[in-house]
Amino acid sequence: MRTKIPELSREKETLILNAAQTRFAQYGPGKVTMDEIAADIGMGKASLYYYFQTKEKLFEEVVRQEKNQFFDDMHAMMEKKVSSSDMLRRYASKRIEHFRNLANLRALVSQQHGDLKACSLELYKEFQKEEVKVLHEILLLGKKRGEFGITNLQQSAEAIMQMLYGPRSWYLHKLQRNLDDETFGLLEQSTKDIVEIILHGIRKRK
Repeated sequence: MRTKIPELSREKETLILNAAQTRFAQYGPGKVTMDEIAADIGMGKASLYYYFQTKEKLFEEVVRQEKNQFFDDMHAMMEKKVSSSDMLRRYASKRIEHFRNLANLRALVSQQHGDLKACSLELYKEFQKEEVKVLHEILLLGKKRGEFGITNLQQSAEAIMQMLYGPRSWYLHKLQRNLDDETFGLLEQSTKDIVEIILHGIRKRK
């Protein structure tokens, strides 16, 4: 467990997290050192270790910061007055957008560097668990509104999450494509197609 930081030190903690986020995103967590992060913000390494005892702990906090941003945006989107079908469409679209912009969340998918691998696995599981909760909320709302005809909400939420992960795995791992504009365009279109297939299957028949 990370040592509780005094309130007056929050500004420095934020400075460290922002610097680490930038460097991790640019070079990948495996290639970044604590010395480099300390130098970026003009702080001694000993002071940096006061806030984060290891690089793994720092990376974990950076990813949690990005994860919180992702789910804050998701819940804000869900508060808008749109149909549950459109909510699911927007959710899927936002996933692609965040996957593109939040590089350290992407690192969870491919992180293979020693202790960081174990750290990433736990964070990845945590992220998926929260994602299922959001999907469950969307499906529950759709069922209450009479839009979706679903009997097992939890099972359906888990299945939808797995389907939404499909295009990313296909293009980045199976086809070994780079994270360029073309690939993200293909990811976005594939995700939209999958969402329409899902909606066709779960919409309540009149």
